[in-house]
Amino acid sequence: MLKSMTGFARARTENDAYEVVVEIRSVNHRYLDVKTRGPAGVAVFEKQLRDRVSAEIDRGKVDVSIRLKPIGESASEIEVDRPLMKEFVRVATELSQASGIAATLQLSDLVSFTPAFHVKERDLSDGTTLWDAVEPALTEALDALTSMRAAEGAETAADFANRIETLAAHVTRVEALSEEKRDTRRAELQTKVAELVGSAVEPATIAMETARLVERSDIAEEIARFRSHLELWKGTVAAVGPCGKKLDFIVQEMNREVNTIGSKCQDAEITEHVIAMKAEVERIREQVQNIE
Repeated sequence: MLKSMTGFARARTENDAYEVVVEIRSVNHRYLDVKTRGPAGVAVFEKQLRDRVSAEIDRGKVDVSIRLKPIGESASEIEVDRPLMKEFVRVATELSQASGIAATLQLSDLVSFTPAFHVKERDLSDGTTLWDAVEPALTEALDALTSMRAAEGAETAADFANRIETLAAHVTRVEALSEEKRDTRRAELQTKVAELVGSAVEPATIAMETARLVERSDIAEEIARFRSHLELWKGTVAAVGPCGKKLDFIVQEMNREVNTIGSKCQDAEITEHVIAMKAEVERIREQVQNIE
């Protein structure tokens, strides 16, 4: 079953200690590349997190965002630079004495001295408790992401099937046209060769040269190889597991055969089919880049 590499999922869970929101976004990439964002405590179980993602996803750029909110308390805390606050009080007292202005510092004066205060994320470094809270949300988000990627993959597979059938129809018609026009091609070449070499050459020699030229323009091998690529494609799509890279190689070979057929055949009707085949192969190639 094909899977797309693009998707997005969000899950929210909570336990007695934390409310957890996990968001996972994935896009196409040559390999599996997992990036995580979250509070400092997430680093404690980052390997577990990556292992869980890699167990579900084989290829793609995956961004995992984790937001945590402790139940019953703020997710942030205020840090006070106490040495700086003491320095503030000392300087204020010296100014009062030096100027002869009596002044009494109030709590509001200290609180209003903002350089001494810093709001930061609360330390959530208790890895075991944190992982127990995050794991259910991560699992739920991964399941949703996998379902989305599978649904998009199924739609792409249906489109692929239609395009493969279209290519099969084109190649059948190209083969028929090539066979129909083989004798005409041979006669035209015989006439041209005779005109070029003159009457001094034996007819048998002209016939042999004509046969050689006709053989060089024969596309039977390219047709056979192209059909084998179509069958290999179908088998690969039906197989279990990631197949995006293999499909990419197959479509490259398809393109190679179509180009060779186009270069060998100068017939206008065959050329129309070759152009249509190139267009289909290119559409497939573009979509394959997003298959896991």
